[in-house]
Amino acid sequence: MCFTIEPMKPEHYIQVYQLWKSIDGIDISPVDDSFESIKDFLRFNPDLNYIARENSQVIGVIMCGFDGRRATIYHMAVDKNQQGKGIGKALLTHLEQKLKHKNITKGRLLAFSHNIQGSKFWQQQGWIKQTHLDYFSKNLL
Repeated sequence: MCFTIEPMKPEHYIQVYQLWKSIDGIDISPVDDSFESIKDFLRFNPDLNYIARENSQVIGVIMCGFDGRRATIYHMAVDKNQQGKGIGKALLTHLEQKLKHKNITKGRLLAFSHNIQGSKFWQQQGWIKQTHLDYFSKNLL
């Protein structure tokens, strides 16, 4: 398998969105994950979002934002037919190197509790599951 890791750009959106829709455990928001919202997110975080591509096909994605204090990973996914080949690990390693280069000291992410495969992946990569926190959200629209 030969793939490249490249910065994610708005023109990758259609393939990335199709990838997200094909993966169990990813919750897609019609507002936050729309083309316009993702385009804005990429503009705010131009060097923290990556795709893995084989030929012209997007086979993986990792999205990350930095708020000035912490990095947050959003919507990491690898094509079902390509999982287990090191693509997710390569994307994560690439991102972690970029974060370290920017002197970002801590990252965080959210994984749905029913996403057993995702939780296992993160823990295998050295991410620590926090059990002492409560997560809160509120729709503002």
